[in-house]
Amino acid sequence: MSQLALFEKVISHRDDSSRGNLRPITSLANGRYDKCSFATPHSVILAPGFQSPIPHYLLPQWTAHIHPEGQLYFHRHSVLKVTTDAYLYNPEILDTVVFWIKKIEALIEEKNMPLSDSIELYILIEDAGCAYYFIDHASRSLFWLEAIPSEQLNIPDVESSSHLSLYLEYLYWTHVEHFPMHFGGIPVKLVENLLSVFSHALTDQMTSQTSTFFYTQKECAQFIKILKLARENSSDGHQVCVIARLWRQVCDNRFVTHYGQETSRLSRDQAILYETPKPSSRISTLARYITFTASDAYLTKLNDLFVDRLVYFSQWQPFIRRCLYGWRRSFWSALAIIILHGFVLFVECEPLLAVVSASLTFTSLFTSLILVHRYDRLESDDACAHDVHEHLTALHSSKYNFQFIALSYALPNALQLWALVFLALNALVVLRDVVGTCCAFGCGLFVAVVLFWFLRITSERSWNLIPQALRRDKSEHDMV
Repeated sequence: MSQLALFEKVISHRDDSSRGNLRPITSLANGRYDKCSFATPHSVILAPGFQSPIPHYLLPQWTAHIHPEGQLYFHRHSVLKVTTDAYLYNPEILDTVVFWIKKIEALIEEKNMPLSDSIELYILIEDAGCAYYFIDHASRSLFWLEAIPSEQLNIPDVESSSHLSLYLEYLYWTHVEHFPMHFGGIPVKLVENLLSVFSHALTDQMTSQTSTFFYTQKECAQFIKILKLARENSSDGHQVCVIARLWRQVCDNRFVTHYGQETSRLSRDQAILYETPKPSSRISTLARYITFTASDAYLTKLNDLFVDRLVYFSQWQPFIRRCLYGWRRSFWSALAIIILHGFVLFVECEPLLAVVSASLTFTSLFTSLILVHRYDRLESDDACAHDVHEHLTALHSSKYNFQFIALSYALPNALQLWALVFLALNALVVLRDVVGTCCAFGCGLFVAVVLFWFLRITSERSWNLIPQALRRDKSEHDMV
């Protein structure tokens, strides 16, 4: 009797009442990066002479592999191929793994499920039992032993069976990325296809401002160089990991853009899932006058950054950098205006106007400080799209959209402008006491006319000062 058969016979006679339950999972739920175990290094006695590593023994058909990141895992090459990251050098864990494999094999036989050479089983040993999924290298997909609601596996809602296939392929490449060292490599044709995808993405990024691809021009160019190297040795496990990780990102991108579906996202600013709520006209009008229309620009950009609640970090980063630059400039401008208020100490002016302008300036200074402090972390290279998505999701309102957020972004600069208005009025009061009311009024009128003319010629909107009713009467008269 072989060693494997003897071991399985021993296993079959052990009590399995406390083994737990078998449950399905996906390749995203293996807890790879969530383990909290600790290493226990200790001192040893070095024997004289050549130090050869002490060999570890496994059952027949099992081999040990090390992921490029350092994770040890094991693979069984048999009729039913099995992969696990359970530590099989521990006899108790090996006992448990063999038990669950035999149980799953019995279920496969019971269900008359055909097995091909391309099918592989992954098992995860848990305190409450065993978690599993199957992958098929031929179709690049995952499957399970029974029908399962997608919510149970945390699979997002899908539009069609082909849309589901995109997500299952995303899960497949996740598995290959985690366990790349044992199955002999990736066909060169798939690497060529991936190169074509990134070549198109690079061109799309270079020729369009609304590309749906997640990576920037620079990143696409770098990945193309990496893939050309990987193509030369696609059987190496390290290159398999690289290729799988990039295919995973491509499949994720295709899933969220509804690639190949009846309704697909062809540009980044095209909404296909959620309709952008119409802003409240009253709030928009009030914010427009308070911020001198600056809030409109922020609202438009925030809506553009969060279409269908997706975030492209390559679009967010330049936006928030411009915002931070503006808020820092507002801080120093507010500081300068506060210093300018020093003239109040030396001349007789209107105290109320001085208090209002100073209050507005201090508010501008503190709001700019708060915004810089809050958003500095989302601008750094350590930030990622996930962080930004969580932030914008928390700020987004289903009723008001980003109206109040846009108003807050525009406040530091707007408050300074209002502070300057009140400061200018106070200057006119001082000027009146020096040169007289008529001269002060004339100076104020001149400044107002010049500002009005300047705003008029630099505005993108037409200014119609004639009331709507009069314009209607005039147009009707012209038609007679």
